[in-house]
Amino acid sequence: MEGMFKTFKYICEDPYRLVPSKKVIGLTPVDIPEELIYAAGLLPFWIMGTTAPIKRVTALIPDNACSFARSSLELVLEYQRDFFDGFVISQVDDTTQHMSDLWERRFRDKFFHKFLVPRQLSRPSARFWFEKELHRLKRAIEGFTGEAIQEEKLRESIKLFNEDKRWLLKLYDIKRRSPDLVSNRTFFEAVKASLWMDKEEHLKVLKKAIDELTPSETNDQGEWIPVVLCGLFAEPFEILDLLDEYRLNVVGDNLIVGSRYLYGTCHEEGDVFQALIDRHFSRPNLSPVHDDPFKILNDVTDLFYGSGAKGVIYLHIQYCESQEFDLPDLRRYLREKGIPFFIITTDFQTRHVGLLRTRIEAFRELLLKV
Repeated sequence: MEGMFKTFKYICEDPYRLVPSKKVIGLTPVDIPEELIYAAGLLPFWIMGTTAPIKRVTALIPDNACSFARSSLELVLEYQRDFFDGFVISQVDDTTQHMSDLWERRFRDKFFHKFLVPRQLSRPSARFWFEKELHRLKRAIEGFTGEAIQEEKLRESIKLFNEDKRWLLKLYDIKRRSPDLVSNRTFFEAVKASLWMDKEEHLKVLKKAIDELTPSETNDQGEWIPVVLCGLFAEPFEILDLLDEYRLNVVGDNLIVGSRYLYGTCHEEGDVFQALIDRHFSRPNLSPVHDDPFKILNDVTDLFYGSGAKGVIYLHIQYCESQEFDLPDLRRYLREKGIPFFIITTDFQTRHVGLLRTRIEAFRELLLKV
Protein backbone atom coordinates (compact mmCIF):
# COMPACT_ATOMS: atom_id res chain seq x y z
CA MET A 1 0.00 0.00 0.00
CA GLU A 2 1.47 3.31 -1.11
CA GLY A 3 0.78 6.89 -0.13
CA MET A 4 -0.54 8.09 3.21
CA PHE A 5 -1.13 4.55 4.51
CA LYS A 6 2.65 4.32 4.92
CA THR A 7 2.29 6.75 7.83
CA PHE A 8 0.21 4.23 9.77
CA LYS A 9 2.62 1.40 8.97
CA TYR A 10 5.56 3.52 10.11
CA ILE A 11 3.88 4.31 13.44
CA CYS A 12 2.77 0.71 14.05
CA GLU A 13 6.34 -0.47 13.59
CA ASP A 14 7.46 1.75 16.48
CA PRO A 15 4.88 4.08 18.04
CA TYR A 16 7.45 5.35 20.52
CA ARG A 17 9.27 7.22 17.79
CA LEU A 18 6.46 9.78 17.97
CA VAL A 19 7.33 13.11 19.57
CA PRO A 20 4.15 14.08 21.44
CA SER A 21 3.24 17.75 21.83
CA LYS A 22 1.15 16.91 24.92
CA LYS A 23 1.67 14.99 28.12
CA VAL A 24 1.14 11.28 27.46
CA ILE A 25 -1.24 9.16 29.53
CA GLY A 26 -0.79 5.44 28.97
CA LEU A 27 -3.99 3.39 28.88
CA THR A 28 -4.54 -0.32 29.15
CA PRO A 29 -7.64 -1.78 27.50
CA VAL A 30 -10.60 -2.00 28.11
CA ASP A 31 -13.17 0.81 27.70
CA ILE A 32 -11.37 3.75 29.31
CA PRO A 33 -13.10 6.95 28.07
CA GLU A 34 -10.27 8.44 26.01
CA GLU A 35 -12.38 11.46 25.11
CA LEU A 36 -12.24 12.65 28.72
CA ILE A 37 -8.45 12.47 28.79
CA TYR A 38 -8.14 14.20 25.42
CA ALA A 39 -10.50 16.98 26.54
CA ALA A 40 -8.04 17.73 29.37
CA GLY A 41 -5.32 18.53 26.83
CA LEU A 42 -3.56 15.18 27.33
CA LEU A 43 -2.71 12.46 24.80
CA PRO A 44 -4.35 9.08 25.53
CA PHE A 45 -1.89 6.42 24.37
CA TRP A 46 -2.78 2.72 24.37
CA ILE A 47 -0.23 0.36 25.91
CA MET A 48 -0.18 -2.67 23.65
CA GLY A 49 2.61 -4.86 24.94
CA THR A 50 5.99 -5.56 23.41
CA THR A 51 7.76 -8.31 21.51
CA ALA A 52 11.06 -7.32 23.16
CA PRO A 53 12.60 -9.82 25.61
CA ILE A 54 11.05 -10.11 29.07
CA LYS A 55 13.67 -9.10 31.64
CA ARG A 56 12.01 -7.73 34.77
CA VAL A 57 8.41 -8.92 34.86
CA THR A 58 9.27 -12.58 35.35
CA ALA A 59 10.12 -11.72 38.95
CA LEU A 60 6.74 -10.03 39.40
CA ILE A 61 4.15 -12.00 37.41
CA PRO A 62 4.13 -15.80 36.83
CA ASP A 63 5.03 -17.11 33.38
CA ASN A 64 1.55 -18.60 33.03
CA ALA A 65 -0.16 -15.21 33.43
CA CYS A 66 -1.70 -13.43 30.44
CA SER A 67 1.08 -12.58 28.00
CA PHE A 68 -0.55 -9.25 27.18
CA ALA A 69 -0.49 -8.17 30.83
CA ARG A 70 3.09 -9.35 31.29
CA SER A 71 4.46 -7.70 28.15
CA SER A 72 2.61 -4.43 28.79
CA LEU A 73 4.15 -4.09 32.25
CA GLU A 74 7.54 -5.08 30.84
CA LEU A 75 7.21 -2.38 28.19
CA VAL A 76 6.82 0.47 30.67
CA LEU A 77 9.21 -0.89 33.29
CA GLU A 78 12.13 -1.75 31.04
CA TYR A 79 11.77 0.01 27.70
CA GLN A 80 9.51 3.08 27.70
CA ARG A 81 9.32 4.40 31.26
CA ASP A 82 10.27 7.97 30.33
CA PHE A 83 7.79 8.19 27.44
CA PHE A 84 4.76 8.37 29.74
CA ASP A 85 3.68 11.12 32.12
CA GLY A 86 1.04 8.97 33.76
CA PHE A 87 -1.23 5.95 33.48
CA VAL A 88 -4.89 5.01 33.67
CA ILE A 89 -5.21 1.28 34.26
CA SER A 90 -8.43 -0.59 33.60
CA GLN A 91 -9.15 -3.53 35.90
CA VAL A 92 -11.19 -6.16 34.07
CA ASP A 93 -9.95 -9.45 35.53
CA ASP A 94 -7.76 -10.90 38.27
CA THR A 95 -4.56 -10.47 36.27
CA THR A 96 -5.10 -6.80 35.49
CA GLN A 97 -6.07 -6.16 39.11
CA HIS A 98 -2.81 -7.69 40.30
CA MET A 99 -0.87 -5.88 37.57
CA SER A 100 -2.34 -2.48 38.46
CA ASP A 101 -1.14 -2.86 42.05
CA LEU A 102 2.38 -3.59 40.83
CA TRP A 103 2.14 -0.71 38.37
CA GLU A 104 1.10 1.77 41.07
CA ARG A 105 3.96 0.84 43.41
CA ARG A 106 6.60 1.20 40.70
CA PHE A 107 5.48 4.53 39.25
CA ARG A 108 4.97 6.69 42.31
CA ASP A 109 6.65 9.57 40.46
CA LYS A 110 3.91 9.66 37.79
CA PHE A 111 0.17 10.25 37.60
CA PHE A 112 -1.66 6.99 38.25
CA HIS A 113 -5.34 6.08 38.33
CA LYS A 114 -7.20 2.76 38.51
CA PHE A 115 -10.37 2.74 36.41
CA LEU A 116 -12.65 0.09 37.89
CA VAL A 117 -14.91 -0.98 35.04
CA PRO A 118 -18.02 -2.95 36.11
CA ARG A 119 -17.72 -6.42 34.61
CA GLN A 120 -21.29 -7.70 34.93
CA LEU A 121 -23.27 -5.02 33.13
CA SER A 122 -26.64 -6.66 33.82
CA ARG A 123 -26.43 -5.89 37.53
CA PRO A 124 -28.72 -3.04 38.70
CA SER A 125 -25.73 -1.30 40.28
CA ALA A 126 -23.53 -1.39 37.17
CA ARG A 127 -24.67 1.88 35.60
CA PHE A 128 -24.44 3.73 38.92
CA TRP A 129 -20.98 2.23 39.45
CA PHE A 130 -19.70 3.27 36.02
CA GLU A 131 -21.02 6.83 36.44
CA LYS A 132 -19.19 7.19 39.77
CA GLU A 133 -15.99 5.83 38.20
CA LEU A 134 -16.32 8.31 35.33
CA HIS A 135 -16.53 11.28 37.69
CA ARG A 136 -13.73 9.87 39.83
CA LEU A 137 -11.52 9.72 36.74
CA LYS A 138 -12.48 13.28 35.83
CA ARG A 139 -11.49 14.57 39.28
CA ALA A 140 -8.19 12.69 39.16
CA ILE A 141 -7.28 14.14 35.76
CA GLU A 142 -8.24 17.64 36.87
CA GLY A 143 -6.02 17.21 39.93
CA PHE A 144 -3.14 16.22 37.66
CA THR A 145 -3.53 19.08 35.17
CA GLY A 146 -4.70 21.69 37.65
CA GLU A 147 -7.55 22.70 35.34
CA ALA A 148 -11.23 21.79 35.18
CA ILE A 149 -12.44 19.82 32.15
CA GLN A 150 -14.99 22.03 30.42
CA GLU A 151 -18.17 20.42 29.13
CA GLU A 152 -17.75 22.03 25.71
CA LYS A 153 -14.20 20.68 25.43
CA LEU A 154 -15.48 17.20 26.20
CA ARG A 155 -18.24 17.56 23.61
CA GLU A 156 -15.66 18.64 20.99
CA SER A 157 -13.48 15.67 21.95
CA ILE A 158 -16.41 13.24 21.54
CA LYS A 159 -17.20 14.67 18.09
CA LEU A 160 -13.56 14.36 16.99
CA PHE A 161 -13.27 10.74 18.16
CA ASN A 162 -16.61 9.89 16.53
CA GLU A 163 -15.53 11.42 13.24
CA ASP A 164 -12.27 9.47 13.24
CA LYS A 165 -14.16 6.22 13.85
CA ARG A 166 -16.64 7.01 11.08
CA TRP A 167 -13.80 7.39 8.60
CA LEU A 168 -12.21 4.14 9.81
CA LEU A 169 -15.55 2.39 9.27
CA LYS A 170 -15.65 3.88 5.78
CA LEU A 171 -12.21 2.36 5.19
CA TYR A 172 -13.50 -0.97 6.55
CA ASP A 173 -16.33 -0.91 4.02
CA ILE A 174 -13.85 -0.34 1.19
CA LYS A 175 -11.64 -3.13 2.53
CA ARG A 176 -14.56 -5.59 2.68
CA ARG A 177 -15.45 -4.91 -0.96
CA SER A 178 -11.93 -4.67 -2.34
CA PRO A 179 -9.25 -6.45 -0.27
CA ASP A 180 -6.73 -6.04 -3.10
CA LEU A 181 -7.06 -2.29 -2.59
CA VAL A 182 -7.00 -2.32 1.23
CA SER A 183 -5.46 -5.43 2.76
CA ASN A 184 -6.15 -6.86 6.21
CA ARG A 185 -2.88 -5.51 7.56
CA THR A 186 -3.35 -2.07 6.02
CA PHE A 187 -6.77 -1.67 7.60
CA PHE A 188 -5.84 -2.84 11.08
CA GLU A 189 -2.68 -0.70 11.00
CA ALA A 190 -4.92 2.31 10.40
CA VAL A 191 -7.03 1.33 13.42
CA LYS A 192 -4.07 0.63 15.66
CA ALA A 193 -2.33 3.88 14.71
CA SER A 194 -5.44 5.76 15.82
CA LEU A 195 -4.81 4.52 19.37
CA TRP A 196 -1.40 6.23 19.43
CA MET A 197 -1.60 9.32 17.23
CA ASP A 198 -3.17 12.61 18.18
CA LYS A 199 -6.72 12.22 16.87
CA GLU A 200 -6.67 15.41 14.79
CA GLU A 201 -3.49 14.28 13.03
CA HIS A 202 -4.77 10.73 12.53
CA LEU A 203 -8.03 11.97 11.03
CA LYS A 204 -6.19 14.28 8.66
CA VAL A 205 -3.92 11.46 7.42
CA LEU A 206 -6.82 9.00 7.22
CA LYS A 207 -8.93 11.30 5.05
CA LYS A 208 -6.03 11.85 2.65
CA ALA A 209 -5.31 8.11 2.53
CA ILE A 210 -8.91 7.29 1.63
CA ASP A 211 -9.01 10.09 -0.94
CA GLU A 212 -5.98 8.52 -2.63
CA LEU A 213 -7.86 5.27 -3.24
CA THR A 214 -9.16 4.82 -6.76
CA PRO A 215 -12.95 4.26 -6.68
CA SER A 216 -12.90 2.20 -9.87
CA GLU A 217 -10.80 -0.44 -8.12
CA THR A 218 -13.46 -1.29 -5.53
CA ASN A 219 -16.00 -4.12 -5.61
CA ASP A 220 -13.49 -6.76 -6.64
CA GLN A 221 -13.32 -9.77 -4.31
CA GLY A 222 -11.42 -11.92 -6.80
CA GLU A 223 -10.19 -15.14 -5.16
CA TRP A 224 -10.55 -13.77 -1.64
CA ILE A 225 -12.57 -15.79 0.88
CA PRO A 226 -14.53 -13.79 3.49
CA VAL A 227 -13.84 -14.67 7.13
CA VAL A 228 -14.65 -13.30 10.58
CA LEU A 229 -11.86 -12.53 13.06
CA CYS A 230 -12.71 -12.96 16.75
CA GLY A 231 -10.89 -12.65 20.07
CA LEU A 232 -9.11 -9.71 21.68
CA PHE A 233 -6.06 -8.65 19.65
CA ALA A 234 -4.52 -9.45 16.28
CA GLU A 235 -1.02 -9.94 17.59
CA PRO A 236 1.53 -10.24 16.15
CA PHE A 237 0.51 -8.37 13.00
CA GLU A 238 2.36 -10.92 10.87
CA ILE A 239 -0.76 -13.06 11.28
CA LEU A 240 -2.57 -10.52 9.12
CA ASP A 241 0.18 -10.87 6.50
CA LEU A 242 -0.53 -14.61 6.32
CA LEU A 243 -4.25 -13.98 5.96
CA ASP A 244 -3.45 -11.60 3.11
CA GLU A 245 -1.08 -14.11 1.53
CA TYR A 246 -3.74 -16.81 1.53
CA ARG A 247 -6.42 -14.32 0.46
CA LEU A 248 -8.65 -14.58 3.51
CA ASN A 249 -10.55 -11.31 3.65
CA VAL A 250 -11.62 -10.17 7.14
CA VAL A 251 -15.17 -8.87 6.62
CA GLY A 252 -16.15 -8.72 10.30
CA ASP A 253 -14.55 -8.85 13.73
CA ASN A 254 -15.17 -8.30 17.44
CA LEU A 255 -11.61 -7.35 18.42
CA ILE A 256 -10.73 -4.74 21.03
CA VAL A 257 -8.47 -3.14 18.43
CA GLY A 258 -11.15 -3.42 15.80
CA SER A 259 -14.93 -3.28 15.70
CA ARG A 260 -15.43 -3.17 19.46
CA TYR A 261 -13.53 0.12 19.39
CA LEU A 262 -14.88 1.44 16.09
CA TYR A 263 -18.55 0.97 16.93
CA GLY A 264 -18.01 2.62 20.32
CA THR A 265 -19.26 6.07 19.34
CA CYS A 266 -21.10 8.45 21.67
CA HIS A 267 -24.21 10.57 21.28
CA GLU A 268 -23.13 14.08 20.37
CA GLU A 269 -26.18 15.85 21.77
CA GLY A 270 -27.46 16.07 25.34
CA ASP A 271 -25.50 15.38 28.51
CA VAL A 272 -21.90 14.48 27.63
CA PHE A 273 -21.39 12.22 30.64
CA GLN A 274 -24.58 10.32 29.94
CA ALA A 275 -23.30 9.86 26.39
CA LEU A 276 -20.11 8.21 27.72
CA ILE A 277 -22.17 6.01 30.06
CA ASP A 278 -24.62 5.00 27.31
CA ARG A 279 -21.70 4.12 25.03
CA HIS A 280 -20.18 1.80 27.61
CA PHE A 281 -23.43 -0.14 28.02
CA SER A 282 -24.06 -0.42 24.28
CA ARG A 283 -20.71 -1.94 23.31
CA PRO A 284 -20.60 -5.53 22.02
CA ASN A 285 -19.82 -8.29 24.52
CA LEU A 286 -16.27 -8.95 25.59
CA SER A 287 -14.95 -11.94 27.53
CA PRO A 288 -14.37 -10.11 30.85
CA VAL A 289 -17.05 -7.39 30.39
CA HIS A 290 -20.56 -8.55 29.50
CA ASP A 291 -24.24 -8.54 30.43
CA ASP A 292 -24.59 -12.29 29.80
CA PRO A 293 -21.61 -14.69 29.75
CA PHE A 294 -23.32 -16.85 27.10
CA LYS A 295 -24.32 -13.99 24.81
CA ILE A 296 -20.91 -14.03 23.17
CA LEU A 297 -21.89 -17.32 21.50
CA ASN A 298 -24.80 -15.67 19.71
CA ASP A 299 -22.74 -12.56 18.99
CA VAL A 300 -20.17 -14.59 17.05
CA THR A 301 -22.77 -16.53 15.08
CA ASP A 302 -24.72 -13.33 14.29
CA LEU A 303 -21.49 -11.74 13.11
CA PHE A 304 -20.73 -14.80 10.95
CA TYR A 305 -24.14 -14.96 9.26
CA GLY A 306 -24.55 -11.19 9.00
CA SER A 307 -21.19 -10.63 7.30
CA GLY A 308 -21.51 -13.40 4.71
CA ALA A 309 -18.32 -15.03 5.95
CA LYS A 310 -17.30 -18.60 5.15
CA GLY A 311 -15.50 -19.28 8.45
CA VAL A 312 -14.46 -17.94 11.87
CA ILE A 313 -10.84 -17.41 12.94
CA TYR A 314 -10.36 -17.07 16.70
CA LEU A 315 -7.22 -15.33 17.99
CA HIS A 316 -6.38 -16.80 21.39
CA ILE A 317 -3.86 -14.95 23.55
CA GLN A 318 -2.05 -17.61 25.56
CA TYR A 319 -2.97 -17.75 29.26
CA CYS A 320 -5.74 -15.14 28.91
CA GLU A 321 -8.11 -16.42 31.59
CA SER A 322 -11.29 -14.85 30.22
CA GLN A 323 -10.68 -16.26 26.74
CA GLU A 324 -9.93 -19.69 28.16
CA PHE A 325 -13.29 -19.67 29.94
CA ASP A 326 -15.09 -18.79 26.69
CA LEU A 327 -13.22 -20.90 24.18
CA PRO A 328 -14.50 -24.44 24.99
CA ASP A 329 -18.15 -23.34 24.87
CA LEU A 330 -17.60 -21.30 21.70
CA ARG A 331 -15.82 -24.16 19.94
CA ARG A 332 -18.58 -26.63 20.82
CA TYR A 333 -21.35 -24.19 19.88
CA LEU A 334 -19.90 -23.37 16.44
CA ARG A 335 -19.26 -27.05 15.75
CA GLU A 336 -22.93 -27.77 16.45
CA LYS A 337 -23.89 -24.99 14.03
CA GLY A 338 -21.58 -26.42 11.35
CA ILE A 339 -19.52 -23.22 11.18
CA PRO A 340 -15.84 -23.73 10.17
CA PHE A 341 -13.72 -22.63 13.14
CA PHE A 342 -9.96 -22.11 13.28
CA ILE A 343 -8.02 -21.22 16.45
CA ILE A 344 -4.71 -19.35 16.36
CA THR A 345 -2.89 -19.28 19.71
CA THR A 346 -0.12 -16.74 20.15
CA ASP A 347 1.42 -14.56 22.82
CA PHE A 348 2.96 -11.10 22.81
CA GLN A 349 6.48 -12.55 22.68
CA THR A 350 5.73 -14.43 19.46
CA ARG A 351 8.01 -13.12 16.72
CA HIS A 352 7.70 -15.76 14.05
CA VAL A 353 4.41 -17.11 12.75
CA GLY A 354 5.78 -19.23 9.92
CA LEU A 355 4.58 -22.42 11.62
CA LEU A 356 1.02 -21.20 11.11
CA ARG A 357 1.42 -21.15 7.35
CA THR A 358 0.46 -24.80 6.75
CA ARG A 359 -2.53 -24.61 9.11
CA ILE A 360 -3.88 -21.42 7.50
CA GLU A 361 -3.45 -22.95 4.06
CA ALA A 362 -5.36 -26.05 5.21
CA PHE A 363 -8.15 -23.86 6.61
CA ARG A 364 -8.41 -22.05 3.28
CA GLU A 365 -8.73 -25.39 1.48
CA LEU A 366 -11.51 -26.36 3.89
CA LEU A 367 -13.39 -23.11 3.20
CA LEU A 368 -13.15 -23.67 -0.56
CA LYS A 369 -15.22 -26.81 -0.04
CA VAL A 370 -17.93 -25.08 2.00
